[in-house]
Amino acid sequence: MDMLELIRSLPDQIREALGYEISEIKKPERIFICGMGGSAIAGDIAKMLVPDLTIPVEVIRDYYLPPYAGQRDLLIASSYSGNTEETLAAFEDARKKGLSLFAISSGGKLMEMAERFRIPCVKIPEGYPPRAALGYLLTTVILMFKKLNIIPEETIANYEKLPDFLSELRPIFEKEDSIAVDIATKFYHRIPVIYTSSKILPVALRWKAQINENAKAFCHTMEFPEMNHNEINGIKNPRMRCEDLWVLFLVDPNENPRIKLRYEITKDLIQESIQGYTFVAPEGSNFVERTLYFVYLGDYVSYFLAKFYKEDPIAIPRITELKRRLTQ
Repeated sequence: MDMLELIRSLPDQIREALGYEISEIKKPERIFICGMGGSAIAGDIAKMLVPDLTIPVEVIRDYYLPPYAGQRDLLIASSYSGNTEETLAAFEDARKKGLSLFAISSGGKLMEMAERFRIPCVKIPEGYPPRAALGYLLTTVILMFKKLNIIPEETIANYEKLPDFLSELRPIFEKEDSIAVDIATKFYHRIPVIYTSSKILPVALRWKAQINENAKAFCHTMEFPEMNHNEINGIKNPRMRCEDLWVLFLVDPNENPRIKLRYEITKDLIQESIQGYTFVAPEGSNFVERTLYFVYLGDYVSYFLAKFYKEDPIAIPRITELKRRLTQ
């Protein structure tokens, strides 16, 4: 597999997944999306894309559901491999508690359980690293929201236009002097720090995870305004480490004006302690496009950073070894 080709495939994945059929499920009082890593971030982004959801949605990264989960709720189990032990445990916990269930996976034990207990599911294509299958995972969750009639028609319409929008970005991000290459250059041999608002925090978390897994590089993120109540004071010592920080501000143009002001003041207060900073605003005519612009840009940055470090962006040796030891 080639990670660049996998990154390129995001709009094609979305286009394909928009054709999935979703089974009828009774509208729940609450939705839990259980997953880990690349499977969980799809739930975070889906929830973020619909800020006016009419029922509560929680993303769970754990072995168990919270004690208030009950029979009137829905669990969406998202595990690309179908063998994620935390998700399988949460799935079984939900089944015993009598929740409605829905599974998203490429196979594995999760698909086996869904078939055995006749639980609605969507089987997505095999052969991808989970983090490279975001288009399939995210779109399936969005389609479930549509099926439950909890997502505005305008959001669906904007989402359906995403493949064409993202396809136009591919040659732009892949140019030698692209914004993606520029950011990766600034992160190279430095410590990336990604700041954004709580409104689009899942985007920053996606950047962090992609940099971690693809480039094998450390990355830190924090949201505004919380960052201003603690972390801003800590970007000073140890001085030699803070001088290695490159801060990236991801700024949505429709952000709260007070948050935008906080970005500027924060930049002024920390710039003497860090290596440098970059402000990035997204392209796109609506919130869905702007969000996926950020996501797609982050994927490309992580790829170029991996190349700078001469790392294989596909391999995840420490995660593989961790899973091996857990099975012993």
